[in-house]
Amino acid sequence: MYSKIQAMKEEGFSIRQVAQIIRISRNTVSKYWEMDPEEYAETFKKANRMTALKAYEPVVLKWLETYPCMTSAQVRDWLMERHQLDACDRTVRSYVSQLREKHGIKKQTEPRRIYEAVEELPKGYQLQLDFGEKTARDAYSSRYIKLYFAVFTLSYSKYKWGCFQDRPFTSSDFVHVLYQCFYYFGGTPRQLVYDQDSLMVVSENSGDIIHTQAFTTFLAETKLSVRVCRKSDPESKGIAEASVKFVKGNFMENRLYMGLDIWNQSFEDWLGRTGNGQKHGTTKRKPAEMFLEEQECLLPLYGTAPAEIAEKMDRTIRPDNTIIYSSNRYTVPLGTYGILKTVYLNVNGEELQIIDSIGETVAIHTISKEKGKLIIHPDHRRDKESKIKKILDKTVALLGTEFQEYLSVICDKKPRYAREQLTLVVAVCDTYGREQAMEAMQYCQSLSLYSANDLNDAAKAMFGQPEPPTPPRLPIEDERYHTPVQKRELSVYASLVSESGAI
Repeated sequence: MYSKIQAMKEEGFSIRQVAQIIRISRNTVSKYWEMDPEEYAETFKKANRMTALKAYEPVVLKWLETYPCMTSAQVRDWLMERHQLDACDRTVRSYVSQLREKHGIKKQTEPRRIYEAVEELPKGYQLQLDFGEKTARDAYSSRYIKLYFAVFTLSYSKYKWGCFQDRPFTSSDFVHVLYQCFYYFGGTPRQLVYDQDSLMVVSENSGDIIHTQAFTTFLAETKLSVRVCRKSDPESKGIAEASVKFVKGNFMENRLYMGLDIWNQSFEDWLGRTGNGQKHGTTKRKPAEMFLEEQECLLPLYGTAPAEIAEKMDRTIRPDNTIIYSSNRYTVPLGTYGILKTVYLNVNGEELQIIDSIGETVAIHTISKEKGKLIIHPDHRRDKESKIKKILDKTVALLGTEFQEYLSVICDKKPRYAREQLTLVVAVCDTYGREQAMEAMQYCQSLSLYSANDLNDAAKAMFGQPEPPTPPRLPIEDERYHTPVQKRELSVYASLVSESGAI
């Protein structure tokens, strides 16, 4: 249609004449009359993207009806995560607005604070941190789990990192995750900005800040300069506060909790996909791209603590005796769950070592490059073969070596029910006798019927249903089994009745 309108325009037709010939409204003709080819190509591309989104209308509509507070940014992230559909922010925002207007779904919003613009800081200079907490619904029950998290954001690139816990942070926890953060960034900033949280600050002391012992030791080792600000201070650490809000609203909102390891792994994936992989509203660039420039300006890591933290990552053992590492499940020996609660991971090249709290090796695996796999060590399988062999040898010793071949085939064909099958074979021998059971067994072998139930049926057909054993009877004539009864005259009972007044 656009080409036809432009062709008729060059031939000298007016807007009214074009509308009459093509039989469309003059408003539509006017829309395309002065539009250049580049502008039309962009409009056409946007229309195609909007058409692709319409295929997911039932899904998006269900999300908006279930979670009215859902933002268009979270809709885009969920489409990328669950349906691998990548659409630009503006297209998704327009589409979500159309759906809300069409179906009358109002967005639940909170009043916004007023921020004041602050000067930009140089690369690698400042790291802002803040804490947050929010409940998430458990995927396996109706209860809610309260999660605590820390978010670290570089002021220049807006590059983020963080981690979650199912319990409040302690001072040692905070120092631990700080080292993890520095290792993740590959360096340290020059200044740390935080508020007067009790994990770091004991007292303001009229400006002479008194820090906690663990944080004081950390500062002495890393030699970082610090800046303490008031809580909820957007001018001082608005970047970190915005990151906390972003994590709550985009990642945590409406997400089901399936365990702390899975939650942290999902958060790491979200950081790569959305948190650091999406264009920032202020810089108009992806934080991941800007971080490549800022990383060169970070100071080198201090001491050996970051390397130790990187190599010793704690994991909770799951009920199926596995731990999660890089989206894969790795087994530990059967029975470890219940004995150990937490283990630590030591990555050495392509080898993953799982160790306990005293440094003893629990398991060693080769790291898989795939995702979502179950990595099983051969030694961690249940030793079923030795148990079956033990039961088989015991049964053969009871019945004789003539039964060994037949019983071995039964165990090979039905390893899961080997104990039940061998018990039934012994019961057939007890019922019909060893010779008749052997004759029934030879008949079953000739027909390749390797089942204890077939053996029982064959013995029943060949020798009939055995009569149940007669229960032993007590000899009546033996006075030892007689209970003596005292005999009284009837006058005794009559006198008792008269005394009671019943007559």
